[in-house]
Amino acid sequence: MNTHPITRHTSNKYRAASSDFEEALYDSMFHYSLRHLAFTGNISNERILDTLQKVLQVCYLAGINSKHHFKQIYVFDATNTGTLYVDWLMSKKGFNLMVMQTPSLNEEMARWLWELADL
Repeated sequence: MNTHPITRHTSNKYRAASSDFEEALYDSMFHYSLRHLAFTGNISNERILDTLQKVLQVCYLAGINSKHHFKQIYVFDATNTGTLYVDWLMSKKGFNLMVMQTPSLNEEMARWLWELADL
């Protein structure tokens, strides 16, 4: 008896829908942004961006897709300055990595680090 291999054929339409669903799933996990790092104290934007670069490098070296944990967005501030600025949305893991890599230490930061140590 002859056997023939089964060949799967998927259309691009379904592949695109699957990709859209996956992107929406990861987007739904972005609960934090850079403004949530305010509790870390008076850290300059330059230091925050340096920390972000370190965290993105951690993801790269660990083989983690950083797009699943970090997403760059643009925010227009119409009320105060009328300017456009860059912000980053983060998953909980991404935010925790940012906290661990932030160079300052104060009471709030110490509490957060203690909570992370308990996970």
